[in-house]
Amino acid sequence: MTQQSPRLTDDVLADIQGFVTSGYGHLSCAAYLFVQFHDPGRARLWLRRLGPMITSARAWPIAPNGEKIKPPLTLNIALSADGLAAIGLPRKVLDTFPLEFQQGIADPSRSRILGDTEESDPVEWELGGPGKPPIHAVLIVHAESDEGLEAGCHTQRALLVDAAGGVVELPGSVQMGYRPKGDYEPFGFHDGIAQPPIAGIPGNGVPAGEFILGYPNHFQIIPPTPVIPAELDPDAVLPPLANPYQASEQLRDLGINGSYVVYRKLAQEVAAFWQFMKQETVRRTGADDTGHMIWLASRCVGRWPSGSPLVLAPVADDPQASDRNDFMYGDDPDGLSCPLGAHTRRANPRDVIHPYDRAHSLSMSEAHRLLRRARVFGPPLFGPAVLTDPANLAGRMALLDLGDDGKERGIHFFCVNANIKRQFEFVQQTWCNNPRFSGLNDNKDPIIGDNARTDQASSHMTIPQRPISVRTAALPRFVKVRGGAYLFMPSIAALRFLAAFRGN
Repeated sequence: MTQQSPRLTDDVLADIQGFVTSGYGHLSCAAYLFVQFHDPGRARLWLRRLGPMITSARAWPIAPNGEKIKPPLTLNIALSADGLAAIGLPRKVLDTFPLEFQQGIADPSRSRILGDTEESDPVEWELGGPGKPPIHAVLIVHAESDEGLEAGCHTQRALLVDAAGGVVELPGSVQMGYRPKGDYEPFGFHDGIAQPPIAGIPGNGVPAGEFILGYPNHFQIIPPTPVIPAELDPDAVLPPLANPYQASEQLRDLGINGSYVVYRKLAQEVAAFWQFMKQETVRRTGADDTGHMIWLASRCVGRWPSGSPLVLAPVADDPQASDRNDFMYGDDPDGLSCPLGAHTRRANPRDVIHPYDRAHSLSMSEAHRLLRRARVFGPPLFGPAVLTDPANLAGRMALLDLGDDGKERGIHFFCVNANIKRQFEFVQQTWCNNPRFSGLNDNKDPIIGDNARTDQASSHMTIPQRPISVRTAALPRFVKVRGGAYLFMPSIAALRFLAAFRGN
């Protein structure tokens, strides 16, 4: 269902923040600095000084040898609804943003949708929850090395000092992340494989309007974007609103070339995950069997530890297929290779969404895609070779007795989407937390579902087999939410406007 789209010009890309279009795969280190505005004037001055440092989506230059010259350091910024209010945007402007963004991720109505309950309830969060200082903005710094990251953060903290209390870093809130060698997430699986391409950058893909405001989306319409009355932009920093569904000479487009970013700090219970696989292996086979543990965990994920998709390698891991994404679940309609309730099959059902045909399923899947921009935090509990190398007998034996070392680890989950409700919230609520997904009964996403809730029936993992399917014991919650925010990532022009805004 990928579509053709006019190539986004260099001028357009220069107005889009680079975080929207790139995962900065060459930059392994990341820091997220959460800040709060205490004085609107000083906050706007801070934005003015920050503006020239922001990394855009403009194509990287090409060296004489034909290789891209990639930046060693990048900087991007996103603001919350509270942050936009704190720099002085009037209510009539904030009301043009979507309701879910205005409410914020920790609002009780959003928690019900996302399954953020009990240990994942926002009242338990480290940042972004009620009772915690509100997040007004997050600075996203990527660098090649720890030293480069430290230097980049030092530069940003110096700007905060110069803001003389008008903008302050939330105490103890800085979050560090990294991209492990081989892109293995803490459970031990190769991650970040199935990123959707954006149409127009440079070729075919998912319509740009699914990720960038101001462009046709999957439904071939340009959705409403946040706007500013023209009298509040006397210098015409922002373009006139040209959306045919909203067009007005009295309005300027605050949203075009921007996007929405969801942040979730997700703590992974790695030892508990593998202990569960061991318990289920013993219950089913009567013996400790690391091979079966990996088989079972892979059925929960939907890919083998190397990243090889189960649809293409149903019997054993195939590292040669670790990055392959050229498959459809219609080739496995009953889930005999990749279970219907596996995590990857829920997050992107591709061509099989019951009871729809292939064309409609592909269309529906495309309408809910996300651009993931994740980084790992915390030290690994074990090396990836434990799962990917069958000859690593010592490592596999250690897997049987894997224990919690008391250190927190997980993923700083960021995703880019033009419609938080239709994309991120839909995937979490309707596909991941739905016990009846794909015709199942009591099966939520075994990896990121809100399993083990005391106010709901237990959830299990069903693995179709012939003649009898495998059904696990009740699933614990392996991934818990520790923080979050709904953020607006403005265009470069919108940042200039916010920095120069003189109030209502």
